[in-house]
Amino acid sequence: MIKPLHIKIEARSPVPIYEQIKLAIKLAVFSGYLAEGDQLASIRDLSLQLKINPNTILKVYSQLEGEGFITSRQGSGYYVKLDPTKVHREKYEVFEDLSAEYVHKALGLGYTADDILKLVQQKYLSGGPSKGTKEPPYASG
Repeated sequence: MIKPLHIKIEARSPVPIYEQIKLAIKLAVFSGYLAEGDQLASIRDLSLQLKINPNTILKVYSQLEGEGFITSRQGSGYYVKLDPTKVHREKYEVFEDLSAEYVHKALGLGYTADDILKLVQQKYLSGGPSKGTKEPPYASG
């Protein structure tokens, strides 16, 4: 059974669409939503779901395969392939990038590093609203 991926593409984002899709799939792997051996949607199905050119999905899958996150099986499709060391390393890199983006935006709004730390402490480390949230970080409504 193919698990549904709820990928939201931000058309106005400076990040190319293929990179947004690639990150969403990686986040699904990092979060444990997609596990070793899980089958991904076909190129055709995912392109129809996202209303984009199938060549974009082919590019995403080819890059993920080159990076060792998925493997293709002739006539069968694409499947998750986990290398725990690579997953751990890249997961941390994504965490760093997302954190840097958040901090940069908050500082740009005039907040201080202390403000940011207080917010994280209050909302996320003391039983705030998102503690224990089960929804994957890549899911959209």
